[in-house]
Amino acid sequence: MFQKQGFLIHEQNSGRYFVDYQQTLSIAVNELLLELLLAARPYMRGTLLDVGCGKRPYRLIYDRCVDFSVGTEVQFSPHGTDQADLIRYAEHLPFADNSFDTILCTEVLEHTRHPFQVVTELTRLLKPGGYLLISTPFIYPIHEAPHDYWRFTRYGLQKMCQDNGLEVIEINSKGGIIITMLVLIHNIIVRGMNVVSKILHLNPPLYEQKWFRWMICLPQWAYLQLSRNLRLGVNNLTIKEKLEQRFDHLVKRTNALNEVNHWLTCGYLLIARKPIG
Repeated sequence: MFQKQGFLIHEQNSGRYFVDYQQTLSIAVNELLLELLLAARPYMRGTLLDVGCGKRPYRLIYDRCVDFSVGTEVQFSPHGTDQADLIRYAEHLPFADNSFDTILCTEVLEHTRHPFQVVTELTRLLKPGGYLLISTPFIYPIHEAPHDYWRFTRYGLQKMCQDNGLEVIEINSKGGIIITMLVLIHNIIVRGMNVVSKILHLNPPLYEQKWFRWMICLPQWAYLQLSRNLRLGVNNLTIKEKLEQRFDHLVKRTNALNEVNHWLTCGYLLIARKPIG
């Protein structure tokens, strides 16, 4: 049995989540963010605020972890406002101080007019001991124009949180060099084919045709599967190298890979905590 919410699908029998290629062609980026959010489920609890919720795809994840959730959107959202409980800019939200245990803000901060003010506002709404989860793009084409204003490094995200008194728990990258290049190439192809569709007056346009969507998504699926297999192999290698007392060398190689991923990545997921007292 399948549950579907926006571009996200949950296969209940297996417990597996995956991105619907009929809803988005950005399979790789969304799958990587999905993995990070699934790993972040322990931080989702109590009352949750989903800022810029869109079609609320991640409700399939957090509804199993929280007691209650509220979604906000802006009127001009390209994802529609049907799933939102409140239409309001993220800079000014009509909730009392310390209202939420968890605040989720995925791929929204770059579209806000005053992102520093948004983080201050979300900090105000967060209960002491509560968690803020923010994902943003880094190396990624302009999207949802003209409302695409900012890009943030991991250090910029960390500084915004620290300036608001938040404790940064972790910052994870959404892939590294290979996935970034793959995403850029796929965006160039899609936008090029959109131009061709307009010139040739194709109806439906190429991006709506199933064969074209498969062509665009196949390399992304292939890379994701390969990278997951490699990660599984590294985990097995970790155990082996521990036994051979060469674990320090593996740690150094892993740290070097993480540094490269942070240097050239599609984006980040940051998890921060509001201190108690």
